[in-house]
Formats: sequence, C-alpha cells, structure tokens
Amino acid sequence: MTLFKTDWTHELDQAKLALSEVIDEKVEPLIDRSLDRSVKEISVAMDKASFEIQDAIKQFSVEMERQKNDFLKKLTYLVFVVFGFVFAFFAIGFSSLIS
Repeated sequence: MTLFKTDWTHELDQAKLALSEVIDEKVEPLIDRSLDRSVKEISVAMDKASFEIQDAIKQFSVEMERQKNDFLKKLTYLVFVVFGFVFAFFAIGFSSLIS
C-alpha cells in the first residue's frame, strides 16, 4: 500500500514529446544522411564493378578471337599437310601403276 498517490502521466507525455523531438530533429536526419552516403558509395562501387566486368568481357573476347585465329592457322596448316601426304601417296600409287 502506498502512502502517496502520484500521477506521472504529464511527465510521461513530456518525455514522449521530448523523445519524439529528438528523433525528428536529430536521429532521422542522421539516418537520412547515412543512407544517402551509403547509396552514393554503393553506386560508385557498382560503377567500378560494371567497368571492370565490361573490361574483362572485352579482354576475354579479344583473347577468344586470337585463339580462334591461331586455331584456324594451325588447322589450315594441318589440312595442307594431310592433303600433301594424300597427294604424295596418290602420286606414288599412280607412278607405280604407270611403270
């Protein structure tokens, strides 16, 4: 049992009002600035990543083109060598038929 009956509703309302003002005037702008800065930094990071990915794709394409050309050169050489051997065998076979 209490000796004094106290009513704290007015003080609680003042505390709520003060807390609401602190949140509206201090915390919310701080959070907004932090979010804006974060968005800017993420945007910069995404731009850098995008550039690096595009550069890697470009380098990959150039390397694939180089390897394709190298493969075609070697394949052409191999085809000529094979045709040379086939021609030589036919020439030898034909010359043995003639003689």
